[in-house]
Amino acid sequence: MTPVRKTATTTSTRESVFAAAATQFSAHGFDGVAMDDIAREAGVNKAMIYYHFADKLALYRAIVSDGLQQTSEAIGAIVSSSDTPPSKLDRFIAAFVGMTENRPWLPAIMLREIAEGAPRLDPETMEHMRGVIAGFVAILKQGQALGLFRPIHPILAYEWVIAPIIVNAARERVAAQPERKSQEFPMLVEISHAQLIAHGQETARRMLKP
Repeated sequence: MTPVRKTATTTSTRESVFAAAATQFSAHGFDGVAMDDIAREAGVNKAMIYYHFADKLALYRAIVSDGLQQTSEAIGAIVSSSDTPPSKLDRFIAAFVGMTENRPWLPAIMLREIAEGAPRLDPETMEHMRGVIAGFVAILKQGQALGLFRPIHPILAYEWVIAPIIVNAARERVAAQPERKSQEFPMLVEISHAQLIAHGQETARRMLKP
């Protein structure tokens, strides 16, 4: 049988399916989404989803893996740069905030997935997550070797750096709901990502100061 050539149309269809599934999974979780929901959101025939992805789990893993891989590669570039460890730390935080901008669906998906014990993350996807964490640990160790960062448990430091960014991404999803616009609630105030990055950088440096 002659293989089907992927044209611009099939590529754009894959992108539409990917975007629709990411939106659905971030809003409703894996179990709360059916392939019919994704097809409707993407405006495609359900058969087109199976043309690009074997099943719902494969589609879900592709979405999570894409986000983690891109983040891991960005962090890897920071680690291997000639910047000082404090500058690398600043860039790490900015890159993580950038991830929430470019892939706003990823924090919600990961929060739910981890809360459930990460049952759907395969070894390949976990390896991308390992790359993100390993990048942070490498920056931390580089700074410690130069006496610029104090001794601290690397995972606790990692959690304390990224947790506010992830929580803020979740807070922004609440604040973006139309019915919340008229509610004067402190947690729903507008905070720019420039403010978030600057605060995160200052807090991290203070935490790691010798």
